[in-house]
Order: sequence, then structure tokens, then C-alpha cells
Amino acid sequence: MQSDAGRTMTSFLAIVKLTCRSAVRSNVFRFLLFLLIVCVILVPNTIKGDGTAYGYIQVMLEYSTGIVALILSTSIIWLSCSEFCTDMENGRIHMIFVKPVSRITVWLGKFTGVFLIHFLLLLISFLFIYLFVMFQYNRQKFSPEERARMENEVFAGRRSYLPAIPDLNKQVEQVTAERIQNAKARGETLPELDKGGLRKYMATVRMELLAKMGEVRPGGMQQWYYNTLPKSYSAPVFVRYKIYSGSLFSKDQKMALGMWLLRYVQVIYDENSREEPKKVIDRREYQIQKPPEQIVCGIYNEFVVNGETLIYDGEAYLRFANLGQPGADTLHFQVTDSPRLLIKQVSFLNNYVRAAFTTALGIFALGLIASSAAAFLSMPTAVFITLSYVLTGMFSSYIISSIDATSEGIDVNLLDAIGTYTGRVMMSLLIPVQSFFVSGSLATGELIEYSLIAHLLIFNIILKGLPLCLLGIYLYWRREAALAMKQ
Repeated sequence: MQSDAGRTMTSFLAIVKLTCRSAVRSNVFRFLLFLLIVCVILVPNTIKGDGTAYGYIQVMLEYSTGIVALILSTSIIWLSCSEFCTDMENGRIHMIFVKPVSRITVWLGKFTGVFLIHFLLLLISFLFIYLFVMFQYNRQKFSPEERARMENEVFAGRRSYLPAIPDLNKQVEQVTAERIQNAKARGETLPELDKGGLRKYMATVRMELLAKMGEVRPGGMQQWYYNTLPKSYSAPVFVRYKIYSGSLFSKDQKMALGMWLLRYVQVIYDENSREEPKKVIDRREYQIQKPPEQIVCGIYNEFVVNGETLIYDGEAYLRFANLGQPGADTLHFQVTDSPRLLIKQVSFLNNYVRAAFTTALGIFALGLIASSAAAFLSMPTAVFITLSYVLTGMFSSYIISSIDATSEGIDVNLLDAIGTYTGRVMMSLLIPVQSFFVSGSLATGELIEYSLIAHLLIFNIILKGLPLCLLGIYLYWRREAALAMKQ
């Protein structure tokens, strides 16, 4: 005789099969499937980009994968709610409940069937996009310079390195203490501290220090230090940066005249030495100046440097000089988005597979949310709750990032503080689904780190998704199926 575990597995696989068959019969799913096929075929053939070969491939890759993720996300929300709610509301679920199969098995089987069919569609779509992009890349008559740029900036997985940021809290305390001490030496008191406003004064000092860390006045210079780079690296290193003219928040961005300076370390070895590695007899530092250039403000810019020139013993220095005339606009770099170094780590195919897996996790999370809501709600309500859940997570993330970008660590007003606190509470409870879709990073050659995938899997799928899954199963188990018969 078949064991209980065997019967449960047989029932589970039967429900998965029935769910997949039911999905294919759904008119909405068929429409979304048709839309997916049309987009996968037509979008790559109709996109022109910005007129350059680089823009053509980049935009094709980003839009194609992004549209596929959007369609499959919409489809899994609708189908998850449909599979759970329709069977319950029209009474078909009784055909399963009268058999010796638990509701837990039914819930897991339906969810697995819905996700499985979308996972297969995702794999097929991403495979087609990859083959089409590579076909277009090999077929088009791009110049050697264009191909070199695409291979370095699109067809790659580049790790991003940010400059080391000093201990700002310590600097704030030191500057505040020095100012108080200097005021006492002069027999004065700081007016800002008359009413016990030490915390507010320190926030003002913090704002001043942050402004100095990112601003470059006309004729001035700013420096960044990197200390987590590979010990030795001879391939190209890309420097990506964004400059703001006048103010970080000004919409009136202009052209700026600037110049980048690099530290180059020349190591001289004793050629007669038989030691391995050879004995170092001298070490000299030089400053290499790139030609002055007109820089477009408000957008990301990149330039390439040889790794052997820029990196020495895992460290690098970058300097930027504002060559504007006296009276010209002060240039600003965001502290949280300082010039970053991009170094190729993996192949494009490797990074592409990571992007596909991360997108699959996002679709899995959406299916989990929708299935949990549909386990105890009617279909329209389940769809509405699922969309509200997703939009709340997106809006909370937007609020937090917006306030952090404008405040840069200083005290904020009461409404902003309430908004930030509420957003952080919501983000700690909800799954930020938008974090799973990485088409933008893939199209710009940014490495999709294993640490990011692990974070999404552990903190969002397991720690947040598993309790949601258990809640959905419990409510489905406790749901009164006999209510459907009252129709």
C-alpha cells in the first residue's frame, strides 16, 4: 500500500497539474501570454535607443527584460487570485475537499502550479531576449570602439566601489567641542546654545561638514579615497559620477568646466635581485591630469582609466578640480552617490543569469502575496489588497530615499520625521517587491551581487514571506467552504 507521504505527494502533483491546466484555459492568462509573446518579439525590434550603438543595445536589454517582468508580475497576481477564489466561490473546491487531501496540500499545490508556469515563461522569455541581443550585437556593423565600449559597459558584470567616508559623528563632536572651547576662551557663549540647543547645533555642524564633503567651489578641488579595491588590477576601471550645478536640488543644471586628477604610484624594483617578489628600491608618486572638459551636470558620466595607473595596493585617490571662473556656480557631489569605481568581475552571461534568478524571486514573492490574500478573500478584494501591498512598499521606499537624500542626516521637521518612521516600519514588515527587478543594473553592466540575492532571499522571502505563507495557509484551512454552497 502507498504510504501517507506518497499519497500526499501524489495529491500535491495532481493539484499542480490541474492548476497549470486551469491557467492555460483562463482568458486573461491567454491574453497576457499573447501580450508577452508580442512584447518579447516586437520590443527588441522597435527600440532605437539614443542613436548610438551603446544606447541601442542598452535600451533594448533594459526595456525587454523590464517589460517581461512587468507582464509576468501582473499575470501571477491575477492568476493566483483567480485559482484560489474562483474554485471556492463556484463550489468546485468541494470536489477536492471530499477527497483525503488536506487543505495545506491544496494551497501548496495551487501556489506551486501558478509559480511553475510563470517561472517557465520567464526562463523562455529571458533566453529569447539573450539570444536576440547577442544576435543583434554580432550582426550589426559596429565599429571597434563601439564594441569595446559595449563589452566593457554593458556586456559585463561590474562591481561598484564607493569611496571611504570618514566617521562623521566623530568629526561633528570634535568641531562642536572646538567651537565651544574657542568661544569660552574669548569669554563668549554661542547664541545657538543659550536654550540648550546642543543637539540642534550639532545637526547644523553636521550639515556644514556634509556640504564641504561634496561641494567644489570655483577654483577649488575635492578628493576621494578608496581602500577596498583589488590589490592589483590591470584591466580598465570605469569612473561613474554625477555632478550638480549650483545646488543638489536645482532643476536648472548647466555645463561645467572641470578636470579629473589621478594618483599614480611608480614602483622601481631591483632588477639584479633574485628574490621573488623582487626587492623594491624606490617608490614615487605622481599626479596625472586628464584634459579639462565640459561636463554635463545632472546626469551620470563615465570615463575609463587603466587599473595599473589608478590602483596601488588596493587603494586609489581621485581628485576633481572646478575650473570655473570666480563667480561661477559651485559644483556638488552627493555624499551618498560619490564617484564610484566600476571593475569587471564576471561575464555578461553570469550576470544575466543572476538577473533572471532575482526576477524569478520577485515573481515568487508576488505570487506568495497574492495567494495568501486570495486564501480568505474574494477575488476583487484579493487583487486590490495585493496591489495595495505592493504600492505601499514602493511608496514607503520612495519616502525614505527622498527624505534621506534631502536631509543628508540633519534634523528634519515633524512631518518628515513621521513619514520616515512610518516608512521604515512599513519596510520592516512588507516585502519591497521593486527590489527584485534589476533590469536597470543589468543594462548598465552593474554586478548583481550574491550578497544582494542572499539578502532578498533571506530577509524578504524567508523572514517576511514565510510568515505570510503560513498565515495564508492557516486562513485557507480555517475558511468555511460551505459558505460557497449558499449560492
